[in-house]
Amino acid sequence: DGSFQPLPCTSAMNAQRVKGKVVQSKGSGIQPMVDSSPAVPAVPTRGPLRTRRGPPVNAGQPYAKELRLLQYVVDTAVPGDPRSVCEAIENFGDEVLVKGKARLWLKIAGGVKTDVLSAAVKGGPIGDGELQCSVLEVGAYCGYSSTRMSLALPGVHIASLEVDPVHVVVARNVILHGGLQGTIDVWTGHSKDLLSRILTRYGGPGHLSFGAVFMDQKGSRYEEDMMKMESEGLLNPGAVVVADNVLKPGAPLFLYKIMNGGRYHAQIVSMDEFAMPSEDWMSINVKKLKEPKGPEPEPPEDLHVLSKEADRMRERATGPGRSVTYDEWAEFAQEVKNRLKKSNVELTVDLRPETSRDRDDAFSH
Repeated sequence: DGSFQPLPCTSAMNAQRVKGKVVQSKGSGIQPMVDSSPAVPAVPTRGPLRTRRGPPVNAGQPYAKELRLLQYVVDTAVPGDPRSVCEAIENFGDEVLVKGKARLWLKIAGGVKTDVLSAAVKGGPIGDGELQCSVLEVGAYCGYSSTRMSLALPGVHIASLEVDPVHVVVARNVILHGGLQGTIDVWTGHSKDLLSRILTRYGGPGHLSFGAVFMDQKGSRYEEDMMKMESEGLLNPGAVVVADNVLKPGAPLFLYKIMNGGRYHAQIVSMDEFAMPSEDWMSINVKKLKEPKGPEPEPPEDLHVLSKEADRMRERATGPGRSVTYDEWAEFAQEVKNRLKKSNVELTVDLRPETSRDRDDAFSH
């Protein structure tokens, strides 16, 4: 009947300890934004995945979008081929949700964001010697970005954290379908709890270090999670930290600290949001080896207010149904941009075509 019942997943999948392949650093800075690496061959599987059929997923039920996505991946993507899995997710977001009747947004780092993310993580110092984990993702969602990073860094082990247990099941099944269950671990829990425990999951201090991090959780968590990674000693010197959706819904307090604190080499990259006619930013950051002395500047009060507004927009967007229209997103993005500019936070690289810049300028007036 075309419906899909996800396979049950347990923490045993995450208990596998696969040592990552060492990837030589391409410098401590940020590499060009276009990924020109050759295609990665599909990972062979031992046979087709077994699926169990269940009742159809009805629109409006909890997690309907994510469950339909999983069903679409299993129905259309080639088992054991992670590139095919990513293409299926992108097609679902663009063709099924956006161009179909639903008109919903799929929150993944697709399109130009994939090129930026892939280039950034390949520029990080993955490590010296063997590592059991070398890439960290905070916010697994459906498993798309971790799969993309695995394609960019073949053989490198990835640890992904996800607070929503349903998203964990979806992500694990997506990763399983792509044949990457021995490469990507998805851990269940909140970042504020898991970041202090993850060392013990891989043998304790000295056995784990990250050369690249992708943050795709709630923007108001970015600053605290970054500080936790530093205090726990999780980051290799010169590690590249990429933060998504820092313009929409936004991470104004994080951006202010990154751009004004003097502790990071930082870029803010503007691009079109995946499958949505709106601007968004990604922040790419490399911690300086020598930190400045003195206290960091405190963000102005308006950015604290803006951070709460951004959280409310995110809650509306992640709730059931289409609660934030594309025009509302575009207008909010430009409002965030204008208020950040007043605090000396502006983009440093603009990857939008001229037509998109004209479109976004129309929403800023």
